[in-house]
Amino acid sequence: MIRFILGEDRHVKYFVHSVKSEYFVVKDATYELIYNGEVEATGSCEVTQEETGSYVDAKLQPKYRSNRYILEITLMIADEVIKNREQMEVV
Repeated sequence: MIRFILGEDRHVKYFVHSVKSEYFVVKDATYELIYNGEVEATGSCEVTQEETGSYVDAKLQPKYRSNRYILEITLMIADEVIKNREQMEVV
């Protein structure tokens, strides 16, 4: 669970790497901030390549106090699309 304080801009930074010894590159990443089942915000993530993987950074500014937020990050890796969902709480 990710915790935010209402009114603060926050960055959620993920490190993406292969569990095998293979190296891959995240070409692009986008996010959706979902509140109570509806998309509140969308945007592009900043992707930084490292030797062992990629950092994906999403800047978020939730509008409500709630534990009903879900952050969905979509990664584009070569011809593959990977989605990751994380529950969020804004206090």
